[in-house]
Amino acid sequence: MIKNPIAFDTPFDTYTALDIIGEGSAGRVYVVKNASGEEFALKCLTPQRITTERLKRFKNEIQFCQNYSHPNIVSITDTGSILVKGVKCPFYVMHRYAGTLRTLMGKLKPDEVLPLFSQILNGVEAAHLAKVWHRDLKPENILYEQRENRLLIADFGIAHFEEEEIYTVVETKAADRLANFQYSAPEQRIRNSKVDHRADIFALGLILNELFTGEVLQGAGHRRIGDIAATYAYLDDLVELMTQQNPEKRPGSIEIIKLELIARKNKFVAIQKYDEAKKQVISASELPQFDPIRIVNFDYGDGMLKLNLSRNVPSGWVQEFQNPRGGHSSILGYGPGQFVISGDIASIGVRDDENFIQQIIDHAKNYVNMANAGYVQQIQEHARKEEQQQKAALEKKIAEAEKRKNILSKIKL
Repeated sequence: MIKNPIAFDTPFDTYTALDIIGEGSAGRVYVVKNASGEEFALKCLTPQRITTERLKRFKNEIQFCQNYSHPNIVSITDTGSILVKGVKCPFYVMHRYAGTLRTLMGKLKPDEVLPLFSQILNGVEAAHLAKVWHRDLKPENILYEQRENRLLIADFGIAHFEEEEIYTVVETKAADRLANFQYSAPEQRIRNSKVDHRADIFALGLILNELFTGEVLQGAGHRRIGDIAATYAYLDDLVELMTQQNPEKRPGSIEIIKLELIARKNKFVAIQKYDEAKKQVISASELPQFDPIRIVNFDYGDGMLKLNLSRNVPSGWVQEFQNPRGGHSSILGYGPGQFVISGDIASIGVRDDENFIQQIIDHAKNYVNMANAGYVQQIQEHARKEEQQQKAALEKKIAEAEKRKNILSKIKL
């Protein structure tokens, strides 16, 4: 417990420090209570360790965690600064978690490992898709939410940011010492060496092996996953690939690692993508953003009613308009199938009667709404089918490769 409570003020709340729960190379993490008595964790830079470089990194870390919402990346709920010994020290506030991945080490059954590891992959992949490499991955920087059995990536303090929205690009200087030396990739230990997202893949390989064996892989003769859980022996080849000394020989992305796991029928692994429209990372099978089509104007002449749509429509939308799912009501002989749709125009021949034309337009509005809903279902179904086909192809490829490997291993020349 802290003898003299420290008050951290923000424009919206006051947080009182109760205890120090962590300390790193640049700052401290406190357990705090806000004015309502709720507990949070608060990370603050310490005055004697503040440099221009660390301030930039801290700002990058705050902006990334605020701007990129993902269930496996820690969120920042509040920020502020405090004057300590005449130095302005920035801080941020986040949810207080039950523990870290280190807390779980040695307590997990083999069947519990991969569902949790897939969450780590999701969080790191989300950062990579946003052009951010963590470069400090270790069990202590992966937080654990007990109630939801959820893992979240935290502490982007030495991350490399390339996203334009981030304050500035900050490289780790050659002279900087990395706190996670045990999990750092070989290139992180060499001066003036290029360090990118593949350093994270190296650390993930070490973490995956440790989750099963309880040991950090070091050199040859280490304990292998197959020695602990024969069912998961296939992961040893993946770990070996992820922890190659040469980064060029490691998997080039988290997706490649996931595809290997998916090919082994690991249903809990999901492919993610960066949705430019939503500016966030989503599941590849999640609904793509679709701006509903609307009728914005109409014209009538020479027995032809023309409806102006809000934009050119995709071919699948036309199908849904002309053949609505779940049935529809229409005027006999003037149903949705009688409309001709080209570009952003839907046209139909009608009688020269204003009441009749009004009824046709009213029906057409319903067809448009049904087409929008049907098209959303259509692209969802297409995404799911595509994912299933991809998984089936991967499973077949892996099965054939293993069959070949088993046959060749038993043949002698």
